[in-house]
Amino acid sequence: MNIVEFLEARIAEEEAAIRDGMFVVGTSELPEDGSDGKASLGERMQEECAEKRAIIASWKEAAEGEGIEDPGDAEGTVAIARRAMLTILAGSYRDHPDYDPGWSPELPNDVSAEVRAEP
Repeated sequence: MNIVEFLEARIAEEEAAIRDGMFVVGTSELPEDGSDGKASLGERMQEECAEKRAIIASWKEAAEGEGIEDPGDAEGTVAIARRAMLTILAGSYRDHPDYDPGWSPELPNDVSAEVRAEP
């Protein structure tokens, strides 16, 4: 399982948990708009899942365009920055049994001197 597959599986689990009501819905403080705050946490969690999916879709599109099949093969400044987004997302799941410690959320900085020298 690569990091993209891992993230997609975790997001699917989160979405299922939200749908099944496994998370408490609401906030600890009343919103400034005067509403009771009900469902705001659940809505934010659903939006967060959608945003994570958008990051993964962006990676997949860029990787396909550059012929990258495994995120670990990413080279160059932009590819490494995109891979960093995946590692940061995966870091929040580091306690999951399928998490690979090689996906450390530390930002990769192994850009070759040739890439750094490009204008």
